[in-house]
Amino acid sequence: MDSTWKDLFAGVPEASGKFRYAVTDFPSQVSQKGVLVAATLVDLKKEAITVRVLNLDHKPKTINKGAVIATCEPVVDIVARPQEFSESLRLPSILENLEGLNEEQRTAVKELLQEFQNLFSTSDSDVGRCNMTQHRINTGNHPPIKQYPRRLPLAKKEEAERLVKEMVDNGIIEESSGPWASPIVLVKKKDGSTRFCVDYRKLNEITIKDSYPLPRIDDTLDALNGSQWFSTLDLKSGYWQVEIQPEDKEKTAFTTGQGLWQFKVMPFGLCNAPATFERLMETVLRGLTSEACLVYLDDIIIVGRTFQEHLNNIRKVFQRLQKANLKRSPKKCRFFRKEVSYL
Repeated sequence: MDSTWKDLFAGVPEASGKFRYAVTDFPSQVSQKGVLVAATLVDLKKEAITVRVLNLDHKPKTINKGAVIATCEPVVDIVARPQEFSESLRLPSILENLEGLNEEQRTAVKELLQEFQNLFSTSDSDVGRCNMTQHRINTGNHPPIKQYPRRLPLAKKEEAERLVKEMVDNGIIEESSGPWASPIVLVKKKDGSTRFCVDYRKLNEITIKDSYPLPRIDDTLDALNGSQWFSTLDLKSGYWQVEIQPEDKEKTAFTTGQGLWQFKVMPFGLCNAPATFERLMETVLRGLTSEACLVYLDDIIIVGRTFQEHLNNIRKVFQRLQKANLKRSPKKCRFFRKEVSYL
């Protein structure tokens, strides 16, 4: 098999009926051998489906008869959501944008990124959920605080309701029936889109503060001395990958004037959110910081004195993120650079 896409007929054991199948999961040993199997939707024909495979380098590859190259499952309903694919298509561009590397190095990087491709978020709704911590909002014995919604112009009301529906659909918020309520604020971003914020100032005033420190930026930059290779990772909606402790969810409640909602994950604006996130990231990367990588909240920079050391360091960081179920935003990742912008 040469380095072009090839169509293979793959058998589907125990398949029955006229189903459409989604090919979505690939054994790690396949990608480790330098073979990429494309995700796809296909119709079953005579207990076989067509899958596309790509040889990532110029060395011949052999796929033995009976080898498991992918898993698939029947699809009953297909919902067209074109925006979902905007980021998933960025992975090939990441692979192609590897300047200054020879062919052998490019192949090694491609194989590594393909092996850990499930760490890349494929859409706005594809946000990881960390399994290592939950955010706590410690308000002691203070009674609940209820604030009334602020008046919004009609256009902003409609925008707020649209954003609420989007967060509900993405599993970020849920309906609330508790005694807490904070008002919302809509902030215009540089690109013209709207940032949905909740004014948690009253809640923050009664929250017992977490004193976990953030790294000093000057110390962080000093630790980069001697490194020749750099890669930067940005987590996809980092705070939203951390769940709220169940008993504290109601404290995040907000209202737009229509309904009461609470966050299932850690929202922006909570006074202890940076401390929770920094503690989490330093726990996830413990033993690697200062040697293989540096972390400041959701920004990670991976370093290395040589290409091979840098490649190994990226693998170590990827393994830690995978174990913690944290996902990255592909459009904000930069790999194997001689210089990068950080912080």
